[in-house]
Amino acid sequence: MNRDNLIEYIKYKLEENNKEADFFSVGYPCYDHNEIINCIDTLLELRLSQGKYVKKFENEFINYLNSPEGSYGCACNSGSSANLLLFSTLIAAGDIKRGDKIIVPASTFATVASPLYQLGLVPVYVDCDLETHCMSSKHIEEATKEYSDIKVCMVVHNLGFSSNMNKLKDLCNKENIMLVEDCCEAHGGLYDNKKLGTFGDYSTWSFFVAHNITTGEGGLVVSNNGKHESLMRSIREFGRRTNAKQRYEGQSTDSLGIYDTRYIFDRLGYNIRMTDYAASMGSIQLSKLDSLNNQRRVNAERLNSIFNKHKEVLSYLKPEKSLTPAYYGYPVYVKEGSNIGRNSLCKNLEDNQIETRPNMGGCLPCQPGFKNLEHKIIGNLANSTIVMKSSFFIGVHSGLKDRHFEILENTLDSYLN
Repeated sequence: MNRDNLIEYIKYKLEENNKEADFFSVGYPCYDHNEIINCIDTLLELRLSQGKYVKKFENEFINYLNSPEGSYGCACNSGSSANLLLFSTLIAAGDIKRGDKIIVPASTFATVASPLYQLGLVPVYVDCDLETHCMSSKHIEEATKEYSDIKVCMVVHNLGFSSNMNKLKDLCNKENIMLVEDCCEAHGGLYDNKKLGTFGDYSTWSFFVAHNITTGEGGLVVSNNGKHESLMRSIREFGRRTNAKQRYEGQSTDSLGIYDTRYIFDRLGYNIRMTDYAASMGSIQLSKLDSLNNQRRVNAERLNSIFNKHKEVLSYLKPEKSLTPAYYGYPVYVKEGSNIGRNSLCKNLEDNQIETRPNMGGCLPCQPGFKNLEHKIIGNLANSTIVMKSSFFIGVHSGLKDRHFEILENTLDSYLN
């Protein structure tokens, strides 16, 4: 089979499988033959583990973000690992230490907080705004008034939305707090025409299958200040010495003597590398990100018109003028006082092949695995509780077709009318 025949076969198989996707999914792997051919070429070069394609993808992502000069990306195997890698690096560098307090939103995904617990850091949970599902500068002010020793604020752009990042950054600068952006759901989102992920000192990213672009599994840490690159790359890869080219030439240690530098481990680390074939897929996906997001925004407008028909019982997030959401998902509220419940509505949607998800972890301090661990809580988390009990989200990805919107509209009309 020659290359042209292979491409035609791949196109045929993808089209055949796409026809079977009649259900309205929360996420969908939106790729075509270009990603597959790129992966095949990588495999034919016998490039499997981390190598030149990972480095290429890291550099392309930095360029896409228009990150400051000196920035770098460090790819890994998931967004969860990206958070773990970043905070492990900050501890190893002495920027923070075990027991330090880190501001995080209560309403978000579990692996925003779980690496903090695992590393002996103390999450300080703050509430969200109902208009964005995200924390704002107001919540950071509340936390810093209660605890003067907070070291890091970790903002999460939930479902591709964001609060006022200019105010938030200014406050962190004023309070001398490091700003970290969890952008695992925010690829290509903008605030004030500046890309999310470029406001903070660091940002973390996920390329899971349901996200705006995918490598199947994958993650990335971006440093916007250029700090700790060698240290981070060492921790990503077993804790081994990063300058492993000289091997036996002058690389002496007190306990090993002159030893092959590829097997000198200067610190504890992980094995959380990205593979080259995943990175080769990521390069093609990244080139499509803006067009994929444009379709998500078109789909969001179509969903707005559907949900507007039922605005007496349902509402959706309406982004402020300065925000261009990435729309990882399309969040919906069941209004207080309506005669339907979130759970019953979601069950009806699921019964009609429309996938739903709650807003990730709901309210993290309520999670069974977290509630007995050490953390701090600011206020009563009233909005996060509302999100936990009354909200859900559905898909808005570019794989949705006319038939999916028709199924949703008919299902809602039948159930709510």
